[in-house]
Amino acid sequence: MWIDILADQERTSEEREVFLGSLAFLFLLFTALALSFATAARLDQWVAFGDRWGHFLVLPVWVFGFWLTRRALQRTNPDRDPILLPTAFLLTGWGLLAIWRLFPSFGLRQTGWFIVSITVLYAVLHGDRHLSWLRRYRYVWMSVGLVLMVLTLVFGTHPTGGEPRLWLGCCGVYLQPSEPLRLLLVAFLASFLSDKLRFTFHRDEGLPSFSTLLPLIVIWSLSVVLLLVQRDLGMGMLFLALLALLLYLATGRWWIIILASIFGILAGALGYFLFDVVGQRITAWINPWPDPIGGSYQVVQSLIALASGGVIGSGFGLGSPGFVPAVHTDFIFTAITEEFGLLGGLAVIALFAVLVSRGLRVAFRSRDPFGALLSAGISISLGLQAVLIIGGNIRLLPLVGVTLPFVSYGGSSLVTSFLLLGILLLLSGKTERNEIFTLPLTALYYGSLVAWGALAVTLGWWTVYRAPILVSRTDNPRRAVEELYTKRGSIMDESGELLAESTGSLGSYQRFYPHPQSATVIGYDSFTYGLSGLESVMDGLLRGSEGDNPIAIGWSQLTSGHPPPGSDLRLTLDSQLQEAVVDQLTGYQGGIVLLDAQTGDILAMASSPSYDPNRFDQEWQDIVTDPSSPLLNRVTQGRYQPGMVLSPYILAWSMQTGIAEPGDLAPNFETPVEVNGQSLACLLTLLPDSDADYIKALQNGCPAPFVKLGLELGADDFNNLLEAFGFHERPEIRLPTGEPSDPNDLSSEVTLGLAAVGQGNLTISPLQLARAFAGLISDPGMPALRVVDAYRPLEGDWVDILPLGADRQVLDPSVRNQVIEMLGGAQGQPFGQRSEALTGEAGESLGWYQGGLFNHENSYVVVVVIEGQNTIIAERIGRNILDHMRSEGIP
Repeated sequence: MWIDILADQERTSEEREVFLGSLAFLFLLFTALALSFATAARLDQWVAFGDRWGHFLVLPVWVFGFWLTRRALQRTNPDRDPILLPTAFLLTGWGLLAIWRLFPSFGLRQTGWFIVSITVLYAVLHGDRHLSWLRRYRYVWMSVGLVLMVLTLVFGTHPTGGEPRLWLGCCGVYLQPSEPLRLLLVAFLASFLSDKLRFTFHRDEGLPSFSTLLPLIVIWSLSVVLLLVQRDLGMGMLFLALLALLLYLATGRWWIIILASIFGILAGALGYFLFDVVGQRITAWINPWPDPIGGSYQVVQSLIALASGGVIGSGFGLGSPGFVPAVHTDFIFTAITEEFGLLGGLAVIALFAVLVSRGLRVAFRSRDPFGALLSAGISISLGLQAVLIIGGNIRLLPLVGVTLPFVSYGGSSLVTSFLLLGILLLLSGKTERNEIFTLPLTALYYGSLVAWGALAVTLGWWTVYRAPILVSRTDNPRRAVEELYTKRGSIMDESGELLAESTGSLGSYQRFYPHPQSATVIGYDSFTYGLSGLESVMDGLLRGSEGDNPIAIGWSQLTSGHPPPGSDLRLTLDSQLQEAVVDQLTGYQGGIVLLDAQTGDILAMASSPSYDPNRFDQEWQDIVTDPSSPLLNRVTQGRYQPGMVLSPYILAWSMQTGIAEPGDLAPNFETPVEVNGQSLACLLTLLPDSDADYIKALQNGCPAPFVKLGLELGADDFNNLLEAFGFHERPEIRLPTGEPSDPNDLSSEVTLGLAAVGQGNLTISPLQLARAFAGLISDPGMPALRVVDAYRPLEGDWVDILPLGADRQVLDPSVRNQVIEMLGGAQGQPFGQRSEALTGEAGESLGWYQGGLFNHENSYVVVVVIEGQNTIIAERIGRNILDHMRSEGIP
């Protein structure tokens, strides 16, 4: 039933304690050495080795304290539990080194408190083993604790000068009365219950009378009221749980725990409405993500820190736990897990599980009711405190302001923890079996296992399953710190022209963009505001955390705390074409994409207005408040009404399904179509022509014939056409894209008719249209899109990156050839279609142009959308780009 770390029964208790203490010391020694190596490992410079030596002070103090305690125990209790002392000292040493790593000045102070704690422990071990001083004078001790709590209401202070004022002291020495009050309350409850209930209560009867329990209720109520006045609700909940569990232990009544749970929930709900700090913590527990830089900042940064540690951690001294506020007190568990990983976090949980289970074992073997209740109360107190604060760190429970026993910074907490340890050591070593509390103790033991298991599973959830999402968040400052020490990979165009590079030296790398006009595709990499574009999508390869050599990546992470230098990326972009496209778009609001119709390579992509990624931090406020949304990539994320840009696809699909032919008559083709009070008409004013066919309607952008074609296709075939050309799917490309439109509800002729002229619920992006137009005019059909061509690890060769999607044939070759002919396609000559779309705002429209160029054996597609302008401007821009390609001989 009870945890037994070493199964070798031949070892004596003495040898086992020495062996475990030696293992603990070796762990602390290697941990201290790792901290001294940390700076040299991070900078990859041996001259930086040994810049940290102060933390080695912990080791001789630890060894002396362990030796002194064992010497005292050999005289006072040679039959003690051999596992309690090494476990508690390992937790203490680990916590001291973690505090030294975070704040050396606090580490020195905590080491001083460690010496005080050892002295107090030594004094306790040389005192009365039967603890009569604690049992007989329970009212005196409890009164002293309550008086100290009252004094904080008048003379309370905070070591930093802020809030809350829960300490007494001056001149740099402070006492938090709620910490020793926890011990005094446990001792009072154990003494009271063992004296009163032992003689007035039998398990087959009800609870003792109210008058019998009145002193206990009064003392407990005073303690909790004082804590509530101080707004120390975390310790108040701990006291409630202690009372409930010890009453359950003494009576065996489950309903006490249920009643206390209901009371605790009601108290929490009341605190949520009465105290801002409580409301803030509960809100952050329920859903921290809407406010990650406000009230939920601590919780979100704690979870990011846990995720950054992963399985094996970033390495002691190599992580960035300092980004979590109060990391040395409330979040010391988070700091350890970030640098020691899931394995380190599980080790801390396991150590507390061992400590608590051995404490319950002491209670199980104590025939004296006072000793049994006291050791159980101490174990429950330590366990509850650990569960509450670790649960708050990992968002299993709301955050409460209690320390992690033995580990967190705080003199009052450490001295109290050692007092509790000393009492457990004095009470341990008995071999009798307690028959009175067997069933409740067994239930508490298994309940504790459930609690430790819940902590372990939740910790694994954040450090493994959710880690990739958390680490990639833009509010994770660790990524920016890593990039100061790890050179980020360069980004270049298809000919090797640099588009983004990291300049500077180790410890001061900065991102520079030689061609800021590529920001639409490249995005930005900002220390303050995170990542966007390809910098975000390809972050793993660029920063070196992904690649084809996971062993090298893992080794670098383990030894230096950061990944190896990142891989370079080669794009499909042509920087000269990109510059030409950006120049054409200057002064307009819209987007352009230029595509190789056969390979799916993105040759240029521009969105206007845009921004300069080199000045992103300085201009952030202007960028985010600009109503024209310069951060929006209009090509991939913009959603536009297609309007008459759908007409060639409807005609082609009608030909494919045998519904119509290009030469069929299109009566009343010049008639405008009413759209929400606006008129959608032909691009040119035309006279009535009874011989007009669909070719003429297509070339002049006349909507009425396509309303007729849409109705003849019917709702099912129309949606099939949209599916076939990819208008209902998200483009598969390594860039952020907008959410595609759902299939239209075309249950009426009105909605179907409007959808046929692109004025229904469907919205599309220029990138969707470019791929669809490639499928309309190109032999391979709709190509798989590519913007990233290959990556190159440091000192390695280029490795191709396959597209995310696949090519897809849509039209029969005969239909495709007729469409090309209708659009005016010829070798070496730009061709295409300009179209209008109404935006729904009075007098506002979009200008579309979709065009192509057959140049030798290659085919190219350009799509232009201009907001608030007519189609002539869109067509002029598109033809200028295609003419530029032809005149420059591209390819």
